[in-house]
Amino acid sequence: MLCDFDGTATPCIVIDMLYRKFAAPSCLQMVKLWEQGKISTPEEMRACFATVTASQAEMEHFLSTIPLDPALADLLDFCKQRGYHFAIVSDGLVWYIQHILHCHGIHNVTIYANEIHFGPNGLRLSFPWYSPETPLRGTSKLALVRRYQADGFQVVFIGDGLSDVEVVGATDVLYARASLLDYCRAHHSPVIPFLNLREVLEDLRKRDWSAHSIG
Repeated sequence: MLCDFDGTATPCIVIDMLYRKFAAPSCLQMVKLWEQGKISTPEEMRACFATVTASQAEMEHFLSTIPLDPALADLLDFCKQRGYHFAIVSDGLVWYIQHILHCHGIHNVTIYANEIHFGPNGLRLSFPWYSPETPLRGTSKLALVRRYQADGFQVVFIGDGLSDVEVVGATDVLYARASLLDYCRAHHSPVIPFLNLREVLEDLRKRDWSAHSIG
């Protein structure tokens, strides 16, 4: 089971909140260009974080206030009980995803996302899950879906936004809300609408997949 983070596991887009709090106002124009598909995630992140002067500790203090969907922990427990693999796939950053999860007592979750490295000479970004097949994304969710399928898993994907669009038509089961749901409906793609992870969990409980078949 693959789950987006910003706007799916959280009620807000965390990366945008970081930009608004700590980056220069010019960063908002970069976000608009990204939303229009004119620049990639790596380009947006490098441009925006180049204007950030806050320390890692200052940003983490802010991140500690970010809420999670209240049903995320229950969804993780459900997957563990059923023997389903669960991973977060995000075009955000492992750093803040892990920090927020830990603040809510959630540990040992597989995370596929972009990386930020803090050092004495500033910060550096890297994109270990980039694929030229999805050049506008730092993390290729499509490549990760196909990787799990190649290993014999059915892939259940939960998402909400622009960075999730590439998996439409590729994943075995798709739960969507917000702009991703709008996209699916506009393209007549099979989709299960949801408002929150509690609804996803309730729907999953009605299904009968064999253990270890879900990735």
